[in-house]
Amino acid sequence: MEHITIPFAILLFAVEFAAYLVKGVAGFGDPLITNPCLSMTAMTNSQITPLILLGNWPANLYISIKNRKAFSARQCLPMIACIVLGIIPGVYCLKFGQSNILKLGLGIVIIICGVEMLTRKPSATAKGNVVVMVLVSIASGFFSALYGIGIFFVAYIERTGYVNRNQFRGQMCFIFLIDNTIRLLLYLYTGIYTLLILKMAVIGNLGAICGLYVGNRIDKRLSEHAVHRFITIVFIIAGVSTLIKAVLAML
Repeated sequence: MEHITIPFAILLFAVEFAAYLVKGVAGFGDPLITNPCLSMTAMTNSQITPLILLGNWPANLYISIKNRKAFSARQCLPMIACIVLGIIPGVYCLKFGQSNILKLGLGIVIIICGVEMLTRKPSATAKGNVVVMVLVSIASGFFSALYGIGIFFVAYIERTGYVNRNQFRGQMCFIFLIDNTIRLLLYLYTGIYTLLILKMAVIGNLGAICGLYVGNRIDKRLSEHAVHRFITIVFIIAGVSTLIKAVLAML
């Protein structure tokens, strides 16, 4: 895409509004809506992923501050270190090429994780495993840098249990915030950002602010069980949308 038209600006606002409404309730999931939707336009992946980041960073900062009392450095810092290991190769893959086969596999794995979350019994939580945590976090960093989608560690955190939705969001959004900050610096360093992307970010962020506000209002009316189900459904939809995008790109 080389310029912004009025119909595209309206579409961008609407997509970001819907994406951040979901984020306001679940604490994540916005790239899983934004990425597939914008992929159906003339935008390239090297435009979409950096654009998503410019909305992610302030939103995750806001949610992290809001839920700061639930933050646990002991749980988050090892995961963040592993995510960084995945981000670096992911950024260079974004700049110099992309693999739709890789994204096809990503969509399948996300769907499997979502189905497992949906069918798991309420009491069936697992203890944390260092090896699994390392692999999940590296994969999250890689796919986050490449596609703006880094939610494998979300499934890991959810699988090993959390006290309440605020703790879940506090841990998750702080990790996203660190991930976003590192990717932002690397995108700037590698010259991925352009003036066009910055212009689109202004329009998209207006929709994001409105969506986040509405999502927060809806969240206050939901129970813990309802939020858990919502998170699981978003996860499955995310996998389906990622899979569809990969298939369309291969046609």
